[in-house]
Amino acid sequence: MNNLQGKVAVVTGGTGGIGKGVALRLAGRGATVVLNGRDERKAESVLADIERLGGAGGFVAGDVRSKSDMNAVTAEAARRFGGIDIVVPNAGGNDDEARSTDVRGPFADIDIERVTDFIGQAVAAKLLVVQSTVPYMRERGGGSVVFVTSEGGRVPTPGQTAIATFSGGVIMASKVLSKELARHRIRVNCVCVTVVRDSPSWEAAFQREDGVSDHHRKQYEKIIERSPLGVAAPQDIGDVVTFLASDDAQYLTGAVVSPTGGLTIH
Repeated sequence: MNNLQGKVAVVTGGTGGIGKGVALRLAGRGATVVLNGRDERKAESVLADIERLGGAGGFVAGDVRSKSDMNAVTAEAARRFGGIDIVVPNAGGNDDEARSTDVRGPFADIDIERVTDFIGQAVAAKLLVVQSTVPYMRERGGGSVVFVTSEGGRVPTPGQTAIATFSGGVIMASKVLSKELARHRIRVNCVCVTVVRDSPSWEAAFQREDGVSDHHRKQYEKIIERSPLGVAAPQDIGDVVTFLASDDAQYLTGAVVSPTGGLTIH
């Protein structure tokens, strides 16, 4: 199962939630995992878990919305570990803004200026790290990009104009990149998620009274009720990402996968 031995992976937002689940699964398959985030203290516990799995990794701070930060993160990852083979753009850029009623809610009520600003930042959070990583993957003779984004980009959901526009754009960008980068043997795939346990969105909805609107919370409750296979945990998403990143999926590029527990079927 250690078919990622010798591979170096960069995971944005890797210090918690889905990113942590992805990092642990990649490490469990033998990859060296570089965590990117803004809180070194949170990274320490994830790195300790990776060490307990017999893996190796490191932490490099940086804002995913900053080109200079992402250039610095990828340069440091390559310097410390010899190169980069896998990048998982997982961090969203501004999750609190995504949950604001000015950004998420009925179209007639949202603040379009804030919505478009959020979309720009969220897209940058996914694409900047990829652009910074591509030269290092070219040097290695290939690599794998696995975007983690929202199922809202595939399934139209009332109140999700911002998420649908951002995530739908990321999905299509992943397909464009899969064609453009194939000549360099860099595969690009996309994983679309809905409600995931033990994630910042889960905590905002069910552990903070004022974390989301009542409408938002009710949507989450319906998702939980209507998911035949149950609600995923971060490690479950990590399993899907790790498969796509590995040579088990060596002929798979341009794919969009929705591990939603049977809630959505494509």
